[in-house]
Amino acid sequence: MANVSTVNDNAHLGQVIAALHRLRAQLSTIHHDINNPITVLSGNVELMRELAKAIGVESELEDCLIDMEAALSLLTERVDRLMVVRKVISDATESLEKKV
Repeated sequence: MANVSTVNDNAHLGQVIAALHRLRAQLSTIHHDINNPITVLSGNVELMRELAKAIGVESELEDCLIDMEAALSLLTERVDRLMVVRKVISDATESLEKKV
């Protein structure tokens, strides 16, 4: 017969695992929701660069384009970090699931 403490511990562990699964799913959703606009913005910056070059105003817009590219790069880096956190959560969840 299972000891009451063990049953309570397993129930608590099950709640933690469920919470980790929800957190992992939320991180994936956030990554997806932010990554799509970043892709659109990156494409538009590239288009702006090409158009500026075509009409001869590239030098006037260069600083702005560089700033936008740098901001997009920083956002991309931050969003990619979410996937690192997601991986850590996945690994922790797997480890906990083995204990249940």
